[in-house]
Amino acid sequence: MLFSTTTVLSAMLVMAPLAQAHMYMIKPAPYGAPDKAPLLENGSNFPCKNVAYTGVPATEWTVGSNGSFELFGSAVHGGGSCQISVTTDKAPTKASKWKVIHSFEGGCPVPPSDGGNKKDGENSNAPFPFLIPPELLDGEYTMAWTWMNKVGNREAYMGCAPVKVSGSNSSDKAAYEGLPNMAIANIAGVGSGNCKSPPGHDYTFANPGKYVTRSNVVSTGPWAELCGGAPSGGAPASGGGNTAAPPAAPANPGTPAPANPAPANPGVPSQAPPAASAPAVSAPAGAVTSTTRTFVTVTAPAGPAPSSKKDAQTPPAAKPTTPASQAPVAAPPAAPSQAPAAPGTGAGAACSPDGSLVCSPDGKQFAICNWGKAVFQDVAAGTSCQNNKIVKRADYASKLQRVYV
Repeated sequence: MLFSTTTVLSAMLVMAPLAQAHMYMIKPAPYGAPDKAPLLENGSNFPCKNVAYTGVPATEWTVGSNGSFELFGSAVHGGGSCQISVTTDKAPTKASKWKVIHSFEGGCPVPPSDGGNKKDGENSNAPFPFLIPPELLDGEYTMAWTWMNKVGNREAYMGCAPVKVSGSNSSDKAAYEGLPNMAIANIAGVGSGNCKSPPGHDYTFANPGKYVTRSNVVSTGPWAELCGGAPSGGAPASGGGNTAAPPAAPANPGTPAPANPAPANPGVPSQAPPAASAPAVSAPAGAVTSTTRTFVTVTAPAGPAPSSKKDAQTPPAAKPTTPASQAPVAAPPAAPSQAPAAPGTGAGAACSPDGSLVCSPDGKQFAICNWGKAVFQDVAAGTSCQNNKIVKRADYASKLQRVYV
């Protein structure tokens, strides 16, 4: 049967609104045709919607550098929470073991200021940055983006892509195996998916891992644990917690939160034991709080300035609340006396360009440059920050020896 050009164009116009009905991942280059639909509630197309794992070149990831993912679509469903996970299986099945390398709690995707959906054609494709963590070993992986939406039907979304990791210089699998497992809700028979996420909430994860970004835009919150219960990890109290002006057209919705605190648009952890509160630091409108479970909380700039004065709000220096039933809060580590004044304190040191990895002079701290500011944190044990990369200390020592001998 032959179709006229007019018929084909008409069909495309009719289908255009449907193409934006939900959200799907466009970067890293995903497997399969663009598919906006959520996973089937019965779990029959988990994982990755049963796509063919072929025909897509692997995205290159270098340990210690910045990665990111991008989404497309206007139906952001008020945001929600996402995770980035990997598996060593090149053609994942229900039996595959997914390991979380970064959690985005709230504001994923970034919602409009009214907390609903974006306008037709106003696609949410700003990048969500994260650190390629040192726990990954060299090799080929399948990466997954998963999203549990805030408003609308109780659903879970997923997109998968091939990635190739290099630069780890390690063969120790213990750190990789120690990463948390993927959290899934609203999908029967899959992991934690037998639970239903509470509607109308942004979600904390029971075990988000060390690398977490929590949203603090004005439309974020109230908070709840993904599978119900009180929010973990010192989530802001119901009502959104610390508020700040939402990004008018966010160009940088997230920043990774590695080894200690760190990062940007959406970020604070949610795992037991809860993170200890650190003294509040002032941040411009659009700021977010980012932290790791076992250390300290910091606030870093994370979004573009509001488009109008009426949108701007001054974020109160409110401390996040922690349920009394949780484990005792650990005291934050003391700042190293030898550290320069900027790292780990204040509103951050000046830096450029945005998204770059910045090292402290002694190599013991690092930061991701976010809106011209770098809030430093300690590197992981056994590593050093040199030449804008995270390297093993042994490797760096050998380089120094070659230089000075």
